[in-house]
Amino acid sequence: MSNNKKKIAVIVTSVLMVKFFLVPHLKALANNYDVTLILKNDAPEVLQSMNLPVKITLIPIERKINLFKDFYALYLLVKVINDENFDLVHTLTPKAGLLGILAAWINQVPVRIHTFQGEVWANKKGLWRFVLRLLDKLVAKLTTNVLVVSESERQYLIGEKIVSKSKSCVLGSGSISGVDFLRFHKDEANRELLRRELYLDENDVLFIYVGRMNVDKGLLDLAEAFHLLAKEMPNVYLHMIGPDEENIISKLASIKHDIKNRLSFMPYTNQPELAMLPADVFILPSYREGFGVVIIEAAALGIPAIGSRIYGIVDAIEDGLTGRLFEKGNILDLYNQMHLLASSKELRLKMGEKAYSRVKHNFVQENLVNDLVTYYSKTMNV
Repeated sequence: MSNNKKKIAVIVTSVLMVKFFLVPHLKALANNYDVTLILKNDAPEVLQSMNLPVKITLIPIERKINLFKDFYALYLLVKVINDENFDLVHTLTPKAGLLGILAAWINQVPVRIHTFQGEVWANKKGLWRFVLRLLDKLVAKLTTNVLVVSESERQYLIGEKIVSKSKSCVLGSGSISGVDFLRFHKDEANRELLRRELYLDENDVLFIYVGRMNVDKGLLDLAEAFHLLAKEMPNVYLHMIGPDEENIISKLASIKHDIKNRLSFMPYTNQPELAMLPADVFILPSYREGFGVVIIEAAALGIPAIGSRIYGIVDAIEDGLTGRLFEKGNILDLYNQMHLLASSKELRLKMGEKAYSRVKHNFVQENLVNDLVTYYSKTMNV
């Protein structure tokens, strides 16, 4: 790489974060900058398969709190940033944000950016909320610039006095990387084939959830609401797809005892676009979310969504137009929205078309990537 290029570092905690959201950004940035990706190598084969055109530095940044490991990671980050003399450091996950921005501040890196994408403390109470909130406030204070993945989250952070209006912004219409329409696109023939493989006929209604399997995602609420719906409507099905992070499937399985095979669980998939394609409605009943990018990925397939009325998700769903919102944690409200969409194919198709049009207009990945490249250029005055 040319020595006259500005040097930037992107710091995250996980290889999968890079795989799902950052590959197009890193490839575009590498055209203009000397890019170093700093992360924990928690999926070596995945990291190698991406073949990124950037320098990679491995530092064991743990997602969970571990004081000894955290101080060691901070020491390594301070050393690397000092040795490389970066012009810009950008962090994108909570722990990477805390350690990476602190290390960049210690080294007085000219541009220090952190991206907020959903706050761990938003649903917590007491001392733990106070401490985690204070850490986010520290990260924001030590940055020179703050990015937020949705406008509703930005307003929440401003209201909580974590960030200021002048220091923070949302790129484009929000999300980290928008939607890759080469992967997520309508394909009616393949959709019908996949539905036949699942033994679904045209009158069956398939609800789907794709993402991490944990309590914060509202999956216990979803299972209860679906249980109510399934006892009333014999043609509804629900697939939950994703890695089980908290052994939650055993709790969910206890709910399905009298609806048999209509509630199914599947492991992590490398092809969410194929997993979602046969679905009629996507559901994200989360208790906290920075944006809910999987909602707009489903929309690119022409699938409407149901989501909890929280910051982040309200940017991904236009209530009544591209899907329906329900009160977070309200099982009866969630059931009502599911019943509404399950009862009307015409409404599902109408909302799916509007969802597709909105995503095509506002969330094309190439535009989000260009927005980030432009943002870097402005912050470094190049």
